[in-house]
Amino acid sequence: MPTELAFVSSAFTGMAIASVLCFIILLIAIRNIIQTIISLFCVAFCITGVLSIEFMLGWELGISESISMVVLIGFSIDFIVHLASDYMHSAHKSRHDKMKQAYEEMGVSILSGFITTFGSGVFLAGGYLITFNKFAVLITATISISFVVSIFLFGAMMHTVGPEDGFGNIC
Repeated sequence: MPTELAFVSSAFTGMAIASVLCFIILLIAIRNIIQTIISLFCVAFCITGVLSIEFMLGWELGISESISMVVLIGFSIDFIVHLASDYMHSAHKSRHDKMKQAYEEMGVSILSGFITTFGSGVFLAGGYLITFNKFAVLITATISISFVVSIFLFGAMMHTVGPEDGFGNIC
């Protein structure tokens, strides 16, 4: 019981630290508070989805799960950062044109990253150790949810409430 409490405590502490660092790095890289908040919302959506899958599979919080919770943030934010950066650095004025450019310039890279990472997760599923099998599920679930969220949810949010004309920019 004390070990399980330590896993839970360290997992949530690691997620909190990683989330704060993601916020700071996104704010520095994108230089827009609105887009940073929307990006972190999408990351939280990804993490919630993966943790829901873990719960549905009946996994208890062990060593591999507590470590993976921190790794999830890195996998979840990857595609979103690429789209957010391209959106913010676009010379276009309208949300639609900015997001269209982000899809055109980053879409192939995001799709390629999804395919290669998903493939590596699939090959891990053939391992003999339970840790490899669990990590395979976590990688494939995280990367799949992250891909769908970045392309559809993030894109829809940028089309709807994405910053225009420098709104939300920090100097």
